[in-house]
This record gives sequence, structure tokens and C-alpha cells, in this order.
Amino acid sequence: MSIRPEIPELTDEQVDRMYRRVTGRIDLDASLVRTKRRRLVLVAASAILVAGLGVGVLAGGVTVLPQQGSDDSSSDTLSATETKGRALTDGSTEGGAGTGGPGTGDPVQGVREIVTTASAHVATDDPGAAADDLARWAEEERGWVQSRSEETEDGGTRIDLRLRVPTGSTGDTTQRLRELGKISGLTIDAEDVSAQGRDLDARITALEISVARLQDLMTKASTTADLLAAEQTLSQRQSDLEALQAERRGLSDQVAMATYSVSISSEDGSEVPSSSGFVGALMSGWDALVVTVAVALRVVGFLLPWAALLAAVAAAYLAGRRLLRR
Repeated sequence: MSIRPEIPELTDEQVDRMYRRVTGRIDLDASLVRTKRRRLVLVAASAILVAGLGVGVLAGGVTVLPQQGSDDSSSDTLSATETKGRALTDGSTEGGAGTGGPGTGDPVQGVREIVTTASAHVATDDPGAAADDLARWAEEERGWVQSRSEETEDGGTRIDLRLRVPTGSTGDTTQRLRELGKISGLTIDAEDVSAQGRDLDARITALEISVARLQDLMTKASTTADLLAAEQTLSQRQSDLEALQAERRGLSDQVAMATYSVSISSEDGSEVPSSSGFVGALMSGWDALVVTVAVALRVVGFLLPWAALLAAVAAAYLAGRRLLRR
């Protein structure tokens, strides 16, 4: 027969104390949950705010300067920038149409800028006279000879010319080369740089607006610190502007003047031995042998230091083994 232990009765004070403990624990857990939710909401809101500010700065491209300025002047600057951007997009120019750089007018939208380069080999009886005749003709066409070199070997003469002629005279230049002698090789390359030119023009315009804005801010500077900061920024912007303008002038010069690399040689010196038959096969075999020997010598010279290093390591290993055996 088992005797059940008697459970003592709880007083009202004990029940009330237990109730307060349980409800306090529940309230504490609920408060912790609410605190965690608040923190998560604050972190998410902060992340969204920072991301929004970063996207706004990257999209707007606004430059903050250490100088007080009015809202009207800022809006004027932005309006000028937007107006200039629309002008470039629509294809209008400030200084007139053409392919010139800043100050002479931006390139009109739709007008292609082409850089033309050509190379040719001409065989003639008198290379010297042909070269002089070609140089005079280039000067008459408002071009010039950029470089000239002469070489004589094996009784033949070879003259290399580098000519700059107006792009519109490309067809005339090719015809003139045909009149000088027999053209054994002619290559003409045309590269479209219209997008590069428009990009340079847009960047130059933006820098010009920025320089004008900085110059205006310097005249209104109220403190020495603001004046020095604006002057430093202005110096950097002017340097960047001059570099872009020089690049634009160089590109415009390449577009306006085609470059011809012409090699003029005598007919005897330009003759090449026939590569067919026994003699041609013998010469090809000899050239291949020379190339193979040269490559083999280079490989041996490259591997020789590594072979010496491996030999030293192997000798040290063998010496160590002998010492251990003893």
C-alpha cells in the first residue's frame, strides 16, 4: 500500500509572487523581441538610405566645392550643362560645322570622322627622281614629307617616305603613285573615330563650364581657405582641359591629313629570287635549319642555369644520404 505525499497548499502571497514572475518573464521576452525588430528595421532603413545617396551621387555627378553659392547660380550652371548636352545630342555646334576641336566648332552629329592610313611599294627605274617628284606633288597638295630615309645595297636603291596629304586627296595620291612606277603592294585603312571625337568634345565642354564656374567662385570667395581650395581645383581642371584639347587637336589632325608610308625601290633591287624548284627548296630548307639551330641554342641557354641548380641539389642530396649511412 503506497502512501501519497501530501502537497502543501500555496498561500495567496506565494501564488501572487509566482504569477508576477511568470508575467514578468513574458513581458521581458516580448520586450526583447520588439527591440530586435526595431534594430532590424533601423539597419534596413540605414542601408537603403546609404544606397540611395550613393546612387544619387553617382548618377548626378555633382561636384561639391568648399564655397558658398546661391541656389540661382547652381540652377544656372545645371541649366547650361543640360542645354549644352542637348545641343551635342541634336548635332548642333557653337562655332560652326566641321571636324575641328573646341573653339572651332564641335563635329555635327551624323558627320563621320575617318582616320586614313595607307602603305604602298612602288618599283621604278629611278627611285630618287620618283621620291623628289612625289614630295613636290605632296607640297603642291598642301601636304608635306614627314620623314625620308634612303638605303642602297646590292646595286639597288630604296627610299622610304612618310607623307601627310589632305584626306580629300587620297584618290589623287593613289593615282600619282601609279604614275611613278609599278605598284607591287597597296593597303589603305580607314578607321571611324566619330564616337571618340564626340566623347572628347563633350568632356571638353563639361570642363569649360566647370572652369568658368570655378573662376566665378574665386571672385566671390569670402575666406582665404575657400579661395585656396577653389584655386587648387581650378588648376587641376585647367590642366585636364588643356590635355583634352591637345588630344582633340591631334585627332582632328589625323582626320584632316591622311598618312602614306611609301617605299620606292629600283626594279632590279625589288626582284626576289624564285622560290620554286630545287633552288627555292634548298633556300627554304637552309632558312629552316638556321631558325631551328637558333631556337635550339636559345632553349639550351635558357635551361642551362636550371640544370646547374638541379645538379647542385642532387649532389647535396647524395652527400646527405652517404652521411646518414655512415
